[in-house]
Amino acid sequence: MIISTRTQTNNKQMAKKIKKRFPKKELNAWLRLHRTWNHNEWLNLLEDLTQLGFHEWSTCGSGQKNIGFYLETRRS
Repeated sequence: MIISTRTQTNNKQMAKKIKKRFPKKELNAWLRLHRTWNHNEWLNLLEDLTQLGFHEWSTCGSGQKNIGFYLETRRS
């Protein structure tokens, strides 16, 4: 398994405070810039959310499904 340099760097910069709330505010801000997105942009969003402390949402399958559902139902 190959771990990218970016992933290794991001692991060192993990948020100090883990946030349990749903990242609604952050996702709304992201949606203002992204009406459509590709797989790489999705992965970057998940990485960014992890760095912001939303580990419970961005690293597990059910959390990612909730994020995806939120984005799909709110994009214009």
